[in-house]
Formats: sequence, C-alpha cells, structure tokens
Amino acid sequence: MKLLSIKEILCFFVFYIFFFHTSFFLSATESSSQDCVLSIITPHPENTRTEFEAQFIEWHQKKYGRKIFLDWRNVGGASDIIRFIRSEFAAKPDGIGLDIIFGCGIEPYYDLKREGLLAFCDLPDDILKAIPQYCQGIPIWDKDQYWFGCTIASFGILHNLRVIYYNDLPLASQWKELTNPALCDWIGISDPRNSGSMYTMLEAILQFYGWEEGWKILAGIAANTATIGRYATDPPRQTTYGDTASSICIDFYGSTQVTAVGKTNMSFIIPKDFTILSPDGIAMLKGGKNPLEANHFIEFVLGEKGQKLWMFPAGAPGGPTQSTLLRMPVRENIYRDYPEYCPLENSPYITNNSKVQFKFNNFVSSRRRSLVSALIGTQLIDTHQELRKVWKAAIQTSKTKEVLIQIGTPLITEKEMNHLLEKEWQDPLQQNRLKVLWQIKAQERYQTILKQLSR
Repeated sequence: MKLLSIKEILCFFVFYIFFFHTSFFLSATESSSQDCVLSIITPHPENTRTEFEAQFIEWHQKKYGRKIFLDWRNVGGASDIIRFIRSEFAAKPDGIGLDIIFGCGIEPYYDLKREGLLAFCDLPDDILKAIPQYCQGIPIWDKDQYWFGCTIASFGILHNLRVIYYNDLPLASQWKELTNPALCDWIGISDPRNSGSMYTMLEAILQFYGWEEGWKILAGIAANTATIGRYATDPPRQTTYGDTASSICIDFYGSTQVTAVGKTNMSFIIPKDFTILSPDGIAMLKGGKNPLEANHFIEFVLGEKGQKLWMFPAGAPGGPTQSTLLRMPVRENIYRDYPEYCPLENSPYITNNSKVQFKFNNFVSSRRRSLVSALIGTQLIDTHQELRKVWKAAIQTSKTKEVLIQIGTPLITEKEMNHLLEKEWQDPLQQNRLKVLWQIKAQERYQTILKQLSR
C-alpha cells in the first residue's frame, strides 16, 4: 500500500476544510433563506413602519418562535397603491408577490373585496370581541373578515394661528366658511385622485350638504386654494410652514403639527357643521406567499400591544420607542383602560351630542369614488388656474356670491352620475372621453364667466 506524501496529505486537508466550510456556508444560507419575509404595501410614513416593524418582530419571535422580516413597499398615496394593486393583479391574477395592504382609508377595501383581490383572515375571537363592528353606523371591520379597520380617523381644519392673526384673516369653524373670499390664496387641500383621505373629506361634504350645495362649497374651497397638494400630508405641512392659513386634514396629521409647533401657534378643530369617523384599513391580499404570517401581522396590529402603539406617547410603557403616532385605535378598551393617553376628550365610541352627526354612506362613497374624483379633478383641479382667475375677478368686482353659484354648479347632475355609473363609466375608453369633455366644459364655463365680469 502506497503511503501518501506530505504534499498529498496537505492537499487533501485543504480540500476537506474547503468542502466543510463551503457546505456549512451553503447550509447556513439555506437556513437563513427559510426565514419568512412578509411583503406589505402601505402609504404609512417611515416612523409608523419603524415602530410596528421592531415590536412585531419581537412579538412574533416570542409567540410563534420564528424569525420574520418585513419588506415595506411604498408606491405613493392611497390611490396610487390601489391602481398599482389592480394593475399587478391584471397581469398576475393568482398573486402579485405582496402579502398585506396596510392603510389607504377604508373605501378601497370594499372594491378590492368585491373584485376578489383580498383573502380571508382568521382572527382569534378575543380580538374580534374587543372591536365594535360599527361606530356611528360606520363598519369598523368586515363581517366576512376580509378587511379590518386598525385605527379610526376624524377630519377637521388645521389653523396656523400666527398667520391668521398677523394677516387679520377669519378663523373658519365650519367647512362652508372655508369658501369665504377673505381666505383667497390661504386654504390648503390635496388632489382626491391621489389621496383617499382627501376624497373621503370632500365626499362627506357632498353627502352632508347634498349634491348641489356641496359642489358650491367644494368650488369655493378650491377657488381659495393657491396650490393643490398631491398627497394628504401636503396641506397640513403647507399650513405649518405658513404658506397657507388653514387646511383640510385628518386628525392625526393636524394633531402631529400642533404637537410639534405648539398650541399657541397651531390649532386643529372639528368643524361645527358636522363630523364623521372613518376607519383606516388592513387586509391580506389574495395569493400572498405567507398567509399564516400575514394573519399573524394583522393579529398583532389589532391586538392590545399593536393598538397601544397608535395612541401611547413615545417612551410610555408599551408604547412606541421613538415616535408618537397620535392615531385613534379601534379597540374600545384602550380608551377605557388608558384615558390619560387619549388625545380626545372622550372615546370615539361615545357619541358627542354637541356635534352634528350624520351617517356617512361608505357604500355610496365607494361606488362613485372614481367618478366623483375625476369630476373634482377636471372641474376644480386640472382647470385650477382658470378657476382662480375667475374667483379673483369676482372678488375685485364684489360679485363672489353670484360667481360661487356659477362655478359651483356641477358639470353633471346626481341623476346623470348614477346613470353613468351603471354603464358608460365601466368602459375605460368612455371614462377618458368623459374626462376630456368635462375639462373642456369647465374651461369654457370659466372663460364665459370671466368675460361677463370684465364688461
């Protein structure tokens, strides 16, 4: 038997070490690849994502004994996200590589469920029992468990008090007071085609005041706006910077600005004419790669630990570690058990009789959302420069009351809108044709009014 030389032994030893370490590396890589990566599409800002990611990972490891990672996807505002989801499912109907949609208001969830793009989420009974199914007539979670509200939002007006007092501007306390000509160039809104929350606020005005009167208010608000933001975060930011005096926004955007700048500088109010509550949703998407872990994430968000993150101040036991999120949770017991952390005078589940309440119709809002958003866009936003010229001319000639009626007349009646929804609006080509037609009609209207005022 031939003995191996020292050189051959060394070569064999090097090969063995190389093979062992390579196998170990591949094994470790394969093991790490087994860790779950949960894909979540959301419009939520970075501070919200950061707080939920850190605490969910820790909670999941303790409860389920498995390491998990979160892959956040952000493609813009609520409308951008819904368009993206639909576009992706059109090309990949069995699944789009995303597990969860988190945020975007609540109206889109009605459509996504009807279109079969959401998945059933099986939550423990103790979580469902802790969350009322309705609040002021508004569903908080879907009876079939395809979507759930994870926070509740109210809407109001954010004021920059220093700007208002310095420029001797009126302090609006009702939605309709935002049409006051004295506020020309001082109001902030965003495009409802890109912002689900802005659409809800404008739709609520149409529902409360009615189609005809509601459009006058929308037109007056838009006419008083110098520039229109793209997303819901733009108007409150502009107001904080002093570019506008007042803006329409969600409560937590307003509260965030007041907290940051101080109550002597900023004020967020719930308008006296009416207020509504609207959930912000979460759901599992059809065909997600990790349905079990997606179910776990929703369980965490709706459980007491996740719900505390929304309302508790940063640093409070059980609260966020870095950023106070200033959102209203959906679990009723959070308000009862921790009243010291509640940003409101009372729980939203306790009706405030000092405010006018009305039952916001989510079904109507969802059904006509794309059409109403397009109508607002063509009549008030894409033609905004023409609208502002008319409004400024009306102010100069002291004819704002007459002109508000003219610019606030909707391009179509409510009956015509319902007829379009049944047939023509279902065809994308017809949608585009109508949008072009409405924009032309709006431009012609403004040109006619401008000529009348210049005589």
